[in-house]
Amino acid sequence: MIHVHELTKIFNKYNRIENISFTVKKGKCFALCGENGTGKSTIIKMITGIMKPTSGEVILNGCKVGKDNEYKKQFSFMPDHLLFSNMLTGYEVLLFFAELRNIEKEKVDELLKAVGLYEERHKKMKYYSKGMQQRLALAHALLPNAPILILDEPTNGLDPYWVYRFKEMMMEQKRNGTTILFSTHILSIIEEIADQAAFIHRGNMFVCDSVADLRQQNKSLERVFFNMFTDSSSTSKQSAGGRGL
Repeated sequence: MIHVHELTKIFNKYNRIENISFTVKKGKCFALCGENGTGKSTIIKMITGIMKPTSGEVILNGCKVGKDNEYKKQFSFMPDHLLFSNMLTGYEVLLFFAELRNIEKEKVDELLKAVGLYEERHKKMKYYSKGMQQRLALAHALLPNAPILILDEPTNGLDPYWVYRFKEMMMEQKRNGTTILFSTHILSIIEEIADQAAFIHRGNMFVCDSVADLRQQNKSLERVFFNMFTDSSSTSKQSAGGRGL
């Protein structure tokens, strides 16, 4: 389970994330949605412990983030871009992390096949396209079989086929009881795999609810996204609002 309570990060007067709260139950999928630069990645960095919040707390399966290192055992993370050495092959990258975690080599082959890189496994990273690098990063996140999976813009650079395969893999993870948190601005992905969604705008949570209720109340997630901009533009005339990073 993921529990986020009043998570806040203040950079300066105009750039801040404020009072983000939500809970994701075991085996459920939660989406952070918003336009580019609205604060999704900053929220994820605080949830994973990469960035220290100004205030608030995050609990991952009963372990408080930042208290000790126990929370790190609860999740696997796919950042929005993962820097691998260009001189390593895709196989060498995954094998390195597998050996760090005492994971059998067979799991490396299995994941390379799952993300369509098995035939390219001995090719150096400098020859990988953006989509291939993204699929390798996904394989890296799936390597440890962590109870919580946290993904920052996981479909960036993927073609339609691999977006489809990504959705299939996430549904399989849910069936296996994995708790998933991911960020995106692609509404169709949220509608197909997420149980809950939070819409973030200028560092604030505009709305957070089940995807089913959001669709029922607003007819579509596009309407929620549109309302987020129209409502914020009217309120910004009355008070100054910060923008997330």
